[in-house]
Amino acid sequence: MRRPANPPASGRSRRNEAGVALLVTLLVLVLIVLLTIEIFRVGARAAQTGAYGRDSIRCALVAEGGVAAAKVALREDSRDNDYDTLNEIWSRPAPPIELGDGTINVTVEDEERKFNLNRLILPNGNAPDEQRLAVFRKLLANLGLDPLVADATIDWLDNDDTTRSGGAESSYYLSLPVPYRAKNDLFDTVEELRLVRGVTKDAFEKLRPFVTVYSSGFVNINTAPKEILMALSAGKDASDGGEIGGAAADQIVEYRKDKPFQKTRDLQNVSAQLKDLYDKTRFRDLIEVKSTAFRVRSTGDFGGTARTVDAVGIRSGNDIQWRYWRLE
Repeated sequence: MRRPANPPASGRSRRNEAGVALLVTLLVLVLIVLLTIEIFRVGARAAQTGAYGRDSIRCALVAEGGVAAAKVALREDSRDNDYDTLNEIWSRPAPPIELGDGTINVTVEDEERKFNLNRLILPNGNAPDEQRLAVFRKLLANLGLDPLVADATIDWLDNDDTTRSGGAESSYYLSLPVPYRAKNDLFDTVEELRLVRGVTKDAFEKLRPFVTVYSSGFVNINTAPKEILMALSAGKDASDGGEIGGAAADQIVEYRKDKPFQKTRDLQNVSAQLKDLYDKTRFRDLIEVKSTAFRVRSTGDFGGTARTVDAVGIRSGNDIQWRYWRLE
């Protein structure tokens, strides 16, 4: 059943409270089951490793339970409607869950709100997607970063050793104090971007919240931050429909709070300028209203010891497949 596009404020408030309560309930239920299943294993291992080991095991266990609960929430959400927003069970901040002398914190982030670095290169592996390259250059400029990082990133991804103007191939990387070769393949993690010429530590920290390697390659306009929205209108045909400046991006963000986009064409309802942009340019080829990739971070804390599971899952129908999993 679809939710009303613009329910009364009181209804939204009650729905928000009910959604948070449901997520908390899911967390507790999943944790109880996992703790029951694992209690004997934990006890045996704890006897060997001492108090710190016991707490570490408990932290890891409840962190995994938090990821399992988030998976349930994402599966339930997929049955609710055909679009994803920042006002759903998975996207709203959940309060810490107290478990005796410990706590668990779970956050879920939509990876579809970001720009996918791997989509900079066409499937043949030897040529850039010019439209997405223009978007990435615009994003770098909006963040105050060197646009030449885009060329170096293309060289890192493409399957040849021909250096683009402003880019870098293996000949450059092999000359460094700690030499290595250009990958000439897709990124496996966002952290690999640190190996690309021009991506300093500071540049990476600025860029990291806005890029991914896990999404479908389309940007969810219901969840995308202002910086991404402003970059999406870049391209050869941008002059046909103008661009999304700061004011237009703010309009989108405000509009979707009460009227989430159920179809990409609904963006035309925001303003005449955005209608032109949608009608006259390829901007619409980059956007979506449904999300498939989600990052879950779940932290268990017992006695001052904390462990975090950082996972990325791909949702297909009612199923979630984990593509990345790390216990910190």
